[in-house]
Amino acid sequence: MFTSFDNIIDTITGAQTKFVETYVTDKKIQTELVKLAEAQAKFAKGTYQTTLSIAEAVFKTTSDAVQTQVKKATAKKETV
Repeated sequence: MFTSFDNIIDTITGAQTKFVETYVTDKKIQTELVKLAEAQAKFAKGTYQTTLSIAEAVFKTTSDAVQTQVKKATAKKETV
């Protein structure tokens, strides 16, 4: 079963937050650590989306180039 990376990131962030809420008793430190976990999650999701966009663009460009070359090769065969 495929799970998106966003869900994995959310799960990890939830675990971090729950850990902090359970074991850190100072409310000020607790608040700052939760903010840190949320910032890490935002960064990780942004990095994931950027990487996914780059991979999709490379895949599309490569597919288009291969299809163009196949069409050229097929056209040459037909004319010979």
